[in-house]
Amino acid sequence: MSKITHIKAGSNCYLIQQNGSAILVDTGFIGNEKKILAACKDLPVKLIVITHGHLDHIQNAAFLSEQLHVPIAMSRYDLDLVRDNLCREMKSKGLLGHIVRVFSILSAKGARMRDFTPDIFLKEGDHLNQYGVNAEILELPGHTEGSIGIKLDDCIFVGDALMNILTPRVSLIYENRNEMLKSAEKITGLGELQIYYGHGKTTSNRKWVDNYAGL
Repeated sequence: MSKITHIKAGSNCYLIQQNGSAILVDTGFIGNEKKILAACKDLPVKLIVITHGHLDHIQNAAFLSEQLHVPIAMSRYDLDLVRDNLCREMKSKGLLGHIVRVFSILSAKGARMRDFTPDIFLKEGDHLNQYGVNAEILELPGHTEGSIGIKLDDCIFVGDALMNILTPRVSLIYENRNEMLKSAEKITGLGELQIYYGHGKTTSNRKWVDNYAGL
């Protein structure tokens, strides 16, 4: 049985506890690092997993890795975003998407962040058992090229491959819309699961293809 702790840090971060071990999913904006560190206190955190390379998910990664003495894992396909969060064009659809995209760009401009090099590069089908958590990595490209999800038996952590801003939906901003929709369809195919978003409250899985038209 997994215990999941939600930490609000500009984006959603999560602690997954299982089998006497824990992993931290994403690291939030600077200014939240002490809150996250306090949540990790006295827990056997073995790994930090980054769902994708956007600032609101990676900004505290170097600090937390150093303080917790644990490696950082992410997809190699988002490594360039660690160096420069504005190195790729983000697209959006609709007014809300435009607002989110502009906010994301403004947040990234001039943002402070300690550089880091991931210790582990994750790919489709990788398992996290050696870190004490029975979870599988799924590649979910579209929002970013290197977006990944972490699937447990009864839930999945999707980063920003899906969002729950006003309503559950596919991401409001993306690099490749076609790939994003394929990833959403892939999540639909997983069946009955709880979805843990990078933004918004947890919901049950659903047929995400039905949500495309309103974006």
